[in-house]
Amino acid sequence: MTCDNPSDIHLSMRKPRILGTAEGNYYHVMSRVVDRRYVFGEEEKEFFRLAMRKLEAFTGVRVLTYCIMSNHWHALLEVPTLKGVVNDELCERIRSFYPKQRASAILEEFEWATKLAEETGSDLRLDELRQRYLSRMCNLSVFVKELKERFSKWYNRRNHRRGTLWEERFKSVLVENSDNAISTMAAYIDLNPVRAGLVDDPRDYRYCGYSEAVGGGARARQGIVCIMEMLGQDASWRKVSAQYRMLLFCAGEARENRTGMSPERVEKTLAEGGELDRFDLLRCRIRYFSDGVALGSRLFVEEVFETNRTLFSERRKDGARKMRGGNWNGLYSMRSLSHAVAAPT
Repeated sequence: MTCDNPSDIHLSMRKPRILGTAEGNYYHVMSRVVDRRYVFGEEEKEFFRLAMRKLEAFTGVRVLTYCIMSNHWHALLEVPTLKGVVNDELCERIRSFYPKQRASAILEEFEWATKLAEETGSDLRLDELRQRYLSRMCNLSVFVKELKERFSKWYNRRNHRRGTLWEERFKSVLVENSDNAISTMAAYIDLNPVRAGLVDDPRDYRYCGYSEAVGGGARARQGIVCIMEMLGQDASWRKVSAQYRMLLFCAGEARENRTGMSPERVEKTLAEGGELDRFDLLRCRIRYFSDGVALGSRLFVEEVFETNRTLFSERRKDGARKMRGGNWNGLYSMRSLSHAVAAPT
């Protein structure tokens, strides 16, 4: 094949992706569904979120915050430099990522390779096996590629569909490692559902990092704590949650030709210091009502537990569990829900 105009070849080539050169780099990543179809319903968003969290644990790429919309998604990612991962840590990542049967087979292979190295004095086979998995860690392109592929396979299989699901390759913006750049990008991502007119408050959009954090998600909280640490805030969720909420409302105020929070809501949130009251927390952690079995004072929950003792294992010694994530004024639940989700839109 020949081309009379060399510039045509240049135009057809993909531009190289801009990557950072620091020890740890930050990226805003975005990808759209082909033809911008609305394929993300509730189940699709939940599968995508869970797949993203599993990849986060396996690859070491940290999700600071994210938002899954109906036909596209955003994520603010921290991609560290891969440093020495010992075999125990590598095996733990494999256990957390793969299905139990597949993980067992991989770990058996590691055990065999380790014994072979001890017997022969050669680490060649073990090193090859380690590299097979280490090569997928702390890599932006691998993280996004595997996430999109996992979702595509799952979606196509359950919808009896074939072919590509995504529009072109994903877009990425290298974000400066500074408090202003990181917090501005995080707010932009978490405010997507507000600007799309889906909710009036990002806490009410279940599939964004802020809402997951308010609902009790440990990884989501860690991401926002990391963001706020750059602003010099106290490194605990209880302290930074109010500060981040005020940041969101300041950035999300409605302006000319831009949907957002009303000036009155922004003023009210700032006057409250960004704190969510007990009723807001209850609404955002609705799983305490659907999955908590019993909700009330410690005495009430313990009474329900004793009355229904046969429904629980013998190892269970008491019933009341503290409600996490806020000041609940003495309320307890029968179950400790460490992965509670926020209220749906």
